[in-house]
Amino acid sequence: MGTSRQLPNTIFGRQKALTTAKIKKDAALTRSENILSDETSARLDMGEAAYKTGRAAITIAQAAYHTAVENARPQRMLLRTFISNYFERINYHIKNGKMLAAVRAYYELGVTNKRIPKLTSDALMLAAAAMVLSGDILRMNAVGIEMTEPTIAEFTAILDTAKPCIVAVSTAETALNTAIENLKKQIPEIRDLLQHVWDEVDMHYSLSTAIARRGFGRLWGMRFMSTGLPSVVTGTCKDEFGVPMGGIKVRIMGSSHSTISDELGNFSLNTSLYDDLELVATYGNYEDNITDFFKEDGIATAVDVVMEKKVV
Repeated sequence: MGTSRQLPNTIFGRQKALTTAKIKKDAALTRSENILSDETSARLDMGEAAYKTGRAAITIAQAAYHTAVENARPQRMLLRTFISNYFERINYHIKNGKMLAAVRAYYELGVTNKRIPKLTSDALMLAAAAMVLSGDILRMNAVGIEMTEPTIAEFTAILDTAKPCIVAVSTAETALNTAIENLKKQIPEIRDLLQHVWDEVDMHYSLSTAIARRGFGRLWGMRFMSTGLPSVVTGTCKDEFGVPMGGIKVRIMGSSHSTISDELGNFSLNTSLYDDLELVATYGNYEDNITDFFKEDGIATAVDVVMEKKVV
């Protein structure tokens, strides 16, 4: 049995703790009613504002990234189709004797390589498209047979439309990663700031009972993890469309015990932890999900998890 303060490990959790502490500080009618030192008060004002700005930057960058991905999706599919069709026509002409297998060399392919270049990423697809353009010039100079289905003019038109959209995805992804990294750089300062705020609050209420100190502490954004009676945390893992997901690894942060959701998405975890907890869910090509929840001692609790697929 025991209770300890628990610093939040999620973006939402840190913002909630900072905002709660700032609201409590700002509610003080006079300076004497503010139990925080001048230095910590100033740090709280700056830290809460900076973290909120960092979160907003991520939100904006995420929106821009998802928009770029949606805009690029049809163009990417069309370009992939045109690249595939182009090389299939090359193979068709070789098979029917209209071209020699040696023309593959113009596209940096082995003369016996009938396979279409790999198109499993944007970089590979743009490289293959550039290979088509440069190779077609060399082939035309040597063979002189114009391609159809698609023609090189049709291919170029598709590429000219698709390439900016595909490049925009990379640019937006870089901006999103930069915003995420910038927020991560704030974490050490935010953790230290919250520790100072909570230390000063604990000191102010040091003569109160442990239960009372926790109650006062929560008003300043404190989070607690406690060990008590065994109980169970249950829930269902679903994707963003509400479809149950099996095979999701689920654990409570602070515990080494984990479980896997079944084919209906259901999971069950035995734990003696309670108070402010975080459920971590991970699976393949899905974003890691960390869900904050509150649990009472010895009381079964249900936590539903929504997994979002990584955008590629």
